[in-house]
Amino acid sequence: MKYIDINSFWKVTSDTAKFNLYSKSHLTSLFIIIGIIVLMFLMRERIQNNKRKIRIIVALILFIQQFFLYYWYLDSGTFTLKESLPLYLCRISSILCIIMLIKESYSIFEVVYFWGILGAVQALLTPDTGGFEFPHIMFIQFFVGHGAILIAIFFMMIFYKYEPKLTSIKKTVKWTFIYAFYVGIFNYIVDGNYSYLRSKPLTASPLDYLPEYPYYIPIIICMFISSFILVYIPFYIKDRKCKIKSKAKSY
Repeated sequence: MKYIDINSFWKVTSDTAKFNLYSKSHLTSLFIIIGIIVLMFLMRERIQNNKRKIRIIVALILFIQQFFLYYWYLDSGTFTLKESLPLYLCRISSILCIIMLIKESYSIFEVVYFWGILGAVQALLTPDTGGFEFPHIMFIQFFVGHGAILIAIFFMMIFYKYEPKLTSIKKTVKWTFIYAFYVGIFNYIVDGNYSYLRSKPLTASPLDYLPEYPYYIPIIICMFISSFILVYIPFYIKDRKCKIKSKAKSY
């Protein structure tokens, strides 16, 4: 029987078994996340009576993921103010998802729908696991955390019928600018790079196709707002069809 070496699970350096983009472990993780979301939709009637329990379980998974992330930072001695705080959009989205799930907060859903989906999808397609491969804790927590963000959002959409509104875009844009302003200042103070507002990530990402800092910042802002509109379009089309049908029935 083959056992997992504890060193490969908790080690500080990624000198062996380095993460490779779209490797077997990467693709398997993506398929598992997609599979869970599809199963939620297909089994929605069976799950309906247990939706509260599952909602709390997903919130607990997100909390445990955050706990292990920061416990590893502290235990490995790699915690730093400029890299390890929960100031990345996805980490903030994780915390917001926990609150959203516990309180059934639609107000939080309005923002986390855009931040969570766009941030988590981009992160899952171009992961930054610190170079660690499965079964390292940093690999596991990365995919569990980002996957759970998507699961939490789709869970509220499927079982609580939450949907973003046109005003949700305006709300999210406002909070995005507030976030970028304060995190940008904090980055300058601690020489950090939260949300890559000062330089491009070391791993492959869509930013590789953009000009260097600071010229890619305005482009990112335009891309973010365009992306918000893009992921809202399905709901806009749905609302338009409902209004047309409603008008047709009234005649």
